[in-house]
Amino acid sequence: MASATHPLALSFHLPRLTLPKHRTPHRLSLSSSMSSPIRRRGRRPPDSARSAYVTGPPSDPIVSDNDPKVDVSSSYGESRQSPPKVITWGLLWSLLIRHKLRIAVSMATLVGCSVCTLAMPLYSGKFFEVLIGTTPKPLWSVLSKVAVLYALEPILTVIFVVNLNTMWEKVMSNLRAQIFQRVLIQKAEFFDRYKVGELTALLTSDLGSLKDIVIGTICILFTLSPELAPLLGLLMLTVSVLVAVYKRSTVPVFKAHGMAQASIADCVNETFSAIRTVRSFGGEKRQMSMFGSQVLAYQTSGTKLGTFKSLNESLTRVAIYISLFTLYCLGGSKVKAGELSAGTVVSFVGYTFTLTFAVQGLVNTFGDLRGAFAATERINSVLSGAEIDEALAYGLERDIKNQEVHDKNFGLFINGHDINNQSLNMHYMSALKSTSSLGSLAWSGDVCLEDVYFSYPLRPDVEILSGLNLTLKCGSVTALVGPSGAGKSTIVQLLARFYEPTGGRITVAGEDVRTFDKSEWARVVSIVNQEPILFSLSVGENIAYGLPDDYVSKEDVIKAAKAANAHDFIISLPQGYDTHVGERGGLLSGGQRQATSALDAVSERLVQDALNQLMKGRTTLVIAHRLSTVQNAHQIALCDDGRITELGTHFELLGQKGQYAALVGTQRLAFE
Repeated sequence: MASATHPLALSFHLPRLTLPKHRTPHRLSLSSSMSSPIRRRGRRPPDSARSAYVTGPPSDPIVSDNDPKVDVSSSYGESRQSPPKVITWGLLWSLLIRHKLRIAVSMATLVGCSVCTLAMPLYSGKFFEVLIGTTPKPLWSVLSKVAVLYALEPILTVIFVVNLNTMWEKVMSNLRAQIFQRVLIQKAEFFDRYKVGELTALLTSDLGSLKDIVIGTICILFTLSPELAPLLGLLMLTVSVLVAVYKRSTVPVFKAHGMAQASIADCVNETFSAIRTVRSFGGEKRQMSMFGSQVLAYQTSGTKLGTFKSLNESLTRVAIYISLFTLYCLGGSKVKAGELSAGTVVSFVGYTFTLTFAVQGLVNTFGDLRGAFAATERINSVLSGAEIDEALAYGLERDIKNQEVHDKNFGLFINGHDINNQSLNMHYMSALKSTSSLGSLAWSGDVCLEDVYFSYPLRPDVEILSGLNLTLKCGSVTALVGPSGAGKSTIVQLLARFYEPTGGRITVAGEDVRTFDKSEWARVVSIVNQEPILFSLSVGENIAYGLPDDYVSKEDVIKAAKAANAHDFIISLPQGYDTHVGERGGLLSGGQRQATSALDAVSERLVQDALNQLMKGRTTLVIAHRLSTVQNAHQIALCDDGRITELGTHFELLGQKGQYAALVGTQRLAFE
């Protein structure tokens, strides 16, 4: 039942239990009551131990100097002096150069379109020369050449637009994937600084969105020649019909494209809203695969949409060209018959041609550039100065390269100009220990917090932990109690490595935890919050979330659910393990999401018995508020003012008649 790779369990509050989404056969799933510990204290005086701790920048120490195995002082500070931009010309070029054939085809067709466009006025001039008799050529000889130009230019336009759009969609897919990964590996304080909506906008903004305009100035053409106004009306009617047909035929494509874009936004929002859950389960790779599949779907729908747009553009041009050709024929006949001056025809054709193509093209081009530069600047302003979590990025990069061979979704995250590795401290990475022994260390050794100091990066003047010392004995249960803001949830976040201590260190079997990459650390530490975090997947997929294996059998999922006494509850759902829970479990009731808060005493006892069974042999830390939970722990630690002030068993602490005894006497284990 228990796995040798998940020996540590961090629990925050036993009375509340989440839906067994995390109850894998080898993960202990408890729930928590987390608060924001904000207590202002005086800064600790400098001391030799604390001064010796920092070998890199104070904001991100690697290990203490008393562990000589790792030294990161040689290059760590230098890598932060000039943070590179996330989106650079080098990155864009590396993504574009992959599509050499499409670039060549696009350039060739662009030249062809330009030649046709430049040749049109030339033959228009010859046309009028024939009309006024200065050139003794047959009228239809000139018109046939004009017809060839009008037929060839739309065909070249289709080829150009389809190739350019397909290439751009692929570049955008890679770029979105790279930015998603860059955000995913940021340090925890990055997600404290930015709202989820801001991060979502970075990935859902279209850098090259097309702008549609209505050219109202075409109405001046009606004043030039009442005789030719019906022809212009026919042109407008034809274009309107084509647009209507285009809109009707592309409704499914637009719908699919919109749904794909919404899926990307939902995935980003869900991932970053539950970033601590993702981190604690090592779910970065799974989220990247999910995001990659959605980006590919968006790419496919975008390519189809681009094809429809190009066809619509081409058909519109055909309609315009047919109208112009008819205008030449009708206008030429009237000029020959003396019913209309050649100058009027020239003006009419010139205005129509210029207003329809030149103005529209300029507006679209400027709109594209404006949107692209604005989006690029926004992305760079958010991500360029942010520090990535190198211990996480290193392990994740290794996993991606191993996985990319088997899963095409990960191909989006691999390129020759990798933005994720621009600021990696490779000297630091080479100093990381082999992860093969981490599981055995966690199963055989104590977890110790040694003289730990900590302040949240966004509140550096507020000290949360002040020289805290605590040993979690291997295979035992430690209950952590104390007033709100004492630092209990901060201890858990440090053990989960959401943050790193600003002083002191955390060890497992005597080894500093920062000598292991975070992907491996997530495989030996399990953490469950009091507030249930569910992904918009099925119940079974939520249970299996976080497992390193690509495939989890339904039998293993059912086995995990039975171990948590949740199997009967799950099979009572409409589709059992295949029941979709909705975003953050929105399709389930509160009691279904949080399995003890809305259950009767008998059901809650079953869940508690399952937890007690799963905790056996695991090093467990519980933030508890119920006396029944606390008194059964192997040891109880009372945290107050950023330190452990009392430590012992339930009866030992009662005998001391201190703060813990006072809490028990008032039937309260926390000052709420």
